[in-house]
Amino acid sequence: MKLILHIGTPKTASTLLQNSLEANPDWLAQHGAAYGRACSPYPNHLTLCFAVSPEISGLALSLGIDSEAAKIELRRQISAEIAAHLAELPAQVDRYILSSENLTGNLFDAEGIARLRDMLAPLFDEIEIVVYVRRQDDAILSMYAEHMRQGFSNAPFDAFVDQCCGAGSPVLYLYYRRELLKWIEVWGRGALTVRLFEGPALTGGDILSDFLSVALGRSDLDLSNFVRSNVDNRARSAPVLETLRRLQPAIPFLAQGRPNELRARLTPYVYELPTEPRPVMARDQARAIMHHFRIANGWLHETFFPDLPAPLFPERPDRPERGNLGVLSDDDYAEIVSRLLLQALR
Repeated sequence: MKLILHIGTPKTASTLLQNSLEANPDWLAQHGAAYGRACSPYPNHLTLCFAVSPEISGLALSLGIDSEAAKIELRRQISAEIAAHLAELPAQVDRYILSSENLTGNLFDAEGIARLRDMLAPLFDEIEIVVYVRRQDDAILSMYAEHMRQGFSNAPFDAFVDQCCGAGSPVLYLYYRRELLKWIEVWGRGALTVRLFEGPALTGGDILSDFLSVALGRSDLDLSNFVRSNVDNRARSAPVLETLRRLQPAIPFLAQGRPNELRARLTPYVYELPTEPRPVMARDQARAIMHHFRIANGWLHETFFPDLPAPLFPERPDRPERGNLGVLSDDDYAEIVSRLLLQALR
């Protein structure tokens, strides 16, 4: 059995991919594949990261993973569940898919990656690691939207960019040389398949078509009967993001070191808020971000995409001179807060 291990990176449509894979077990089986189980309550197999990471995140705490003993037990449970699932699969299934962007988003050292290898290697004959990389200006904007949605931070966008490009960055996975060298150290260069999260570079111009072509080893797939999930993490509008930023101190993700129940209750209603107008950063800010990551991107280009023209991520001509982040009228603020309150109280 071959394992296709999708490790992200974050903000490359992983939620869409995971929900779609979980929703199509029969289609996958007909094409010789199965979407895995890993003791996760979500389509995202985030437990893979929690079981092997030296750190204990707030998300891990929300699932009761609060000690080294709990992580050891979780590794045992994951191995047992995967083994049981493999035993149930029909004979034509020879590819097993696991997916969690947390493996690049929250697994920060080679030690944790080695633990992951030690947990999964005994279960499979072959393992291919698939990772998508995205230009950093778009990725940082998308992650900022995620931080506002979840209540992780109340930093203005300019300050968030400074954090991302400084010490203690919350997006270490965007330093692609540093990130991928850890995986190469543990698994070997030959185990990695690196894909560009760019429309023209994706098979069929779409993440689902591209991933399935990689995972199944075919580029001629008929996806007419593959049901595309309508669940994704599309960013809310620029006014909504600014509203959430201002509300965050009152309803943060963590309260007294534990996941905040009030914030968790509010999250589904945040998903119902508008997505237009789209958040947009200024041209000079995008240039500064891409300049900061130029060395990492140069290595990425030379190592995985030597046949493509340089630079790997060219400047975007559609960037405006001014962005719209942090801009919020009194009327928009009142409308968005009222909408949240009405939804939460109904």
